[in-house]
Amino acid sequence: MAESRLDSGAAEDNGLPPVSTGRQIVALSARVNKYVEQPLIVMLVFLVFVVAWYMNWGARRGFFAAMRFEFVVAWFLLLACSILVSNGRINFTQSRPVLMATGTLLLFMVVQVPFAADPDMAKFIFFDRGVFKFSMMAFFIVVMVQSPRTLLWFLLAYLFACLYVTQESVQGLISGGLYWENQGVMRLHGSVRMYAHPNSLAGLAMGVVPFVAFLFPVVRPKFIRLPLLVVCSTSLVCVIYSGSRTAYVAIIAFLLFWWGTSRHKVRFLLICLAALVIAYPAIPAEYRDRFKSITGDEAQGHSKQSRILILEDAWDIFLSNPAGVGLASFPAVRMQRFGRKQDTHNLYFEIVTNLGVQGLVAFFAFIFFLFRGNLYAYRFYERQTRRFAPYLKRSGLSPPVRKALIQFDSDLKFLSAVVKSVAGFVFVRLMLGFFGMDMYEVYWWFAVGLTVVLLNMMSSVGTRAKLLAHLIESDLQRNAKS
Repeated sequence: MAESRLDSGAAEDNGLPPVSTGRQIVALSARVNKYVEQPLIVMLVFLVFVVAWYMNWGARRGFFAAMRFEFVVAWFLLLACSILVSNGRINFTQSRPVLMATGTLLLFMVVQVPFAADPDMAKFIFFDRGVFKFSMMAFFIVVMVQSPRTLLWFLLAYLFACLYVTQESVQGLISGGLYWENQGVMRLHGSVRMYAHPNSLAGLAMGVVPFVAFLFPVVRPKFIRLPLLVVCSTSLVCVIYSGSRTAYVAIIAFLLFWWGTSRHKVRFLLICLAALVIAYPAIPAEYRDRFKSITGDEAQGHSKQSRILILEDAWDIFLSNPAGVGLASFPAVRMQRFGRKQDTHNLYFEIVTNLGVQGLVAFFAFIFFLFRGNLYAYRFYERQTRRFAPYLKRSGLSPPVRKALIQFDSDLKFLSAVVKSVAGFVFVRLMLGFFGMDMYEVYWWFAVGLTVVLLNMMSSVGTRAKLLAHLIESDLQRNAKS
């Protein structure tokens, strides 16, 4: 492929301006890492919205609840993003398959609202509690994040909110205010209703781990690495002390995913074994026993038996209603048929009972295109990294060109790391789905937004790669003549 070579051909063949003077080199070098971005004020409002939503400001302060802060800001962003996307500057060519798969899944959800066995709950979940509101988060991410810099800003806002939530629970663990017995063990809870249940807190915390794992080696500036370590530490404390067996399984699953993406698999295994030997004795015995109860008997309670009974009921209801009972309607149907109301506690049974076989197929297609999109983006960014790698150590480049090359290489490595983080995030959610139901939560829209951003950004990155290749070639030729 032509773009896999550094030589970009003659300037007149690819529409790039000729480079013959030092002033032109400086001007073009500045263009390499300059992206078109959305207005700063709208971007700042978006970042505040991300922090407010994940920290759940409305539940923390009566002032925010009274003024419906998140609602007002969301409508402002919806209007602003609608205007911004109408200018046609966002290229959706590469992300079209992901958007189509997402739209298909959303369509199946919409269809199940009017025919739901519990219409009030279905409308509440779709319009007020989940689907519509959370899909707006994906829309905002896609429109607002247009460059590596704004992508970093968004991720820092998200991780800051997660740090605040998890450190609150760590403080509650130390003071005992958020730490009490549940299902026979002491379990850590969240400080607001959104994360009050230990499983919800652990789910949020597990979402942090892939981003820290993959961003830590490449993120710039380097001082950001310390906060990443802090949020990872508070998140892992929340996971362990939540007593969530679901999250324990997710940790192991993510380590396998991380190992699969590692280029030094033997060294990775040795590090993991050493960490396990050091950390395992420090984990309280009740949590080690809690983990063992996944395959053995529980010390107290009947959580496992209850979940098995739920799955048996779900299978029975699915066989009677293969087209689905409607959005969020399983508890109502289960109560009517069996006199038991608990939900599925399983993502896949939640989908197939609510949305039917067609919904399950649409969900798996959605996941397939998410992974395929991230793989496609990863290969693109890695190919560009390898393309320019030999010139990082090569002499003969003028300072402006070398500076542009170093920054471009840093951006490419950052984008590759974000791709792996998103894929790891989705993988963790799928593993958590074996023991929890979160089809109508924000996690999937968060992943969709980032995947579409990473695919859309390929166009602008590719344009800058061509410019940088032309600039390097011209600079080397110019310096060779002088």
